[in-house]
Amino acid sequence: MCVGCRKRRATCELIRLARHDGDVQVGARVGRGAWICADSPLCAEEALRGARLSKALRIPISPARLAGLQDSLGVRKGTR
Repeated sequence: MCVGCRKRRATCELIRLARHDGDVQVGARVGRGAWICADSPLCAEEALRGARLSKALRIPISPARLAGLQDSLGVRKGTR
């Protein structure tokens, strides 16, 4: 299930974000994970905005790391 839009999709349609060694990694298959839709920047934006991703991974995510995740996922800052 996508943490952005909360829809159930096949894993081939999702991107996994994982908590590993206190950091968040895109596409990693180790550690606690959360999923977002691969074809929707809005889902990534929703997951990164607020505390959805942080809550799903059960770690605080620093603003610097959040900005790095936005860049790697192709989320435009300041949209909406």
